[in-house]
Amino acid sequence: MIPALGRLQLVELSRLVLHEAHDPARLDRVWADVEQEGVQRNPVIVAPCEGLYLVLDGAHRVHALRGLDVRFALVQCVELPERAVSWGHLLDAASLEAVFRSVEGIEVSETPPERTPLAEARFHDGARLFVTDREEGLASEVRALWALQAAYPRGEVVRRVDPGKPVELSTMEAMLLYRCFTPGELVEVVSGGGVLPAGITRFTVEERVLNVRYPLELLAEGGSAARNAELEAFVGEAWRRNRVRRYTEPVVLFE
Repeated sequence: MIPALGRLQLVELSRLVLHEAHDPARLDRVWADVEQEGVQRNPVIVAPCEGLYLVLDGAHRVHALRGLDVRFALVQCVELPERAVSWGHLLDAASLEAVFRSVEGIEVSETPPERTPLAEARFHDGARLFVTDREEGLASEVRALWALQAAYPRGEVVRRVDPGKPVELSTMEAMLLYRCFTPGELVEVVSGGGVLPAGITRFTVEERVLNVRYPLELLAEGGSAARNAELEAFVGEAWRRNRVRRYTEPVVLFE
C-alpha cells in the first residue's frame, strides 16, 4: 500500500493547534462545501508537537469541522519540518509602496537590510522593496505582520502563489513575500496567545493525500480507537477496489 495512506488518522479537534488566523470569506466557502457534501474531502496536514498536533495546512477545514460540532478531524500526519516557506501574495504594484509607508513601526528600503527582512516586495521590472520591523523580537514581528495586512486594499481578493515556481508579474502586479518561520517560532506565537495573519506560512508535503471524502457521520462522536479502526477499514476497502491513484507528476487542482 502507498506509505502516505498509513499516515491517515482521526484526531480529536481539541488536540489540533492553529497558528494562523482564518479568512472569513474562505471559511464561509469551505464550511458550506463540507456541510453540503457531508464529507471531509481532504485531510488536514499536521505534525506532532509537544503532545498535540500543529496544523500545517487546513486551518479553514478545522474551523468548519468545529462549527459543525464533530469530535474528530481526518488528518495526514507528517514529520515536523525545519521551517515553513512563505506564500507569495500578488498585489497592486502602484499602491504597494503606499501600503508600506502607511504602516507604523516598520522601515522600508530598496536594498537588503542587515537582518532578515519581515517582508520583501518584487516588481515586474526587477525592483525590490524590503520591510524591516523597527523593534526586535517575535512578538513585535507578529504585530507588524498584522498591521501590514490590515493595510491591504479593502475588498480585494489576495491571490496566493508559490514563489518557488515561475511567476510572471504584469506591469501592474507586485509579489509580496513574508519571512519564513520555524515550527518552534509558531509554537511560541500560539503559546503567547497569538496567531499569524492568514496566508503567510506554507509547508511542502512530499506525498499529499487528497479527495478522501470521509463521511462526517464517522467524525461526529465515539471512541478514538474504534473510529480509527473504521478509518483503516475505509482506506483498505478503497485500496482493494482500486479507487486510489498515485501521481508523481505536478498536478494543477481546481478548488
